Amino acid sequence: MKLTSLFSAIVLYVVVLLPTKAFAGAEQNNGVWMMTASQGVLGTSDSLYRWWFDAHARYSDDANDFEQSILRPGVGYSLGNNHTVWLGYGWIGNSPEIGDEFYEHRVWQQHSWKTSFGKLGFSSRSRLEQRFMEERGSETGWRFRQNFKLTYPLGNNTRFYLSTWDEVFLNLNDTDWGANNGLDRNRIFAGIGWKPNSLDYFKAEVGYLNQFIYRESATDRMDHLLSLNVFLNF
Repeated sequence: MKLTSLFSAIVLYVVVLLPTKAFAGAEQNNGVWMMTASQGVLGTSDSLYRWWFDAHARYSDDANDFEQSILRPGVGYSLGNNHTVWLGYGWIGNSPEIGDEFYEHRVWQQHSWKTSFGKLGFSSRSRLEQRFMEERGSETGWRFRQNFKLTYPLGNNTRFYLSTWDEVFLNLNDTDWGANNGLDRNRIFAGIGWKPNSLDYFKAEVGYLNQFIYRESATDRMDHLLSLNVFLNF
């Protein structure tokens, strides 16, 4: 199977089959998620130290209601061969449909790696989080996240490319604020990327993001999201 055919099959699965095949009984939600993610060298050009910052704005209920914001800085160290380890902090503001606003604080550690197989780009991100919600409980939630991403150019010498990724979230313990040990959620994305020739540090991706949230004592939730992403790599 050609890689372009493989990507077409993945897009068909994500956009058409996944939302209707297995999760028809879940609570359905539509929204828009926007993200800017940036990273670069910390110090001189030959430094092994890195900086990281990503920011998110997320809207639910057909994008009419603001649901969540995230600010996540970090620092990293390059291990060579496109391997980098990271340490950072995350601030998360939540505005649920029912209940008062609340805030989450996270400490996170991460290993990231990227490579290519011909024209096919591959990257991996493994993240461990320690989550704190002082307004809702006193216990620390431990969560592991694994992301795999594939990219493939559309034609020869084009600025556009296909992009797809999947990220699984696993809670490693129960907490008094509601986390349940085991599978927490899964996100899968399929879309189109654009990388202009004149800006080698810039790229943008737009596409469909499906998020399925597993709830132990309530109805599961499925989000159908328009995902708009900007990446800056200095």
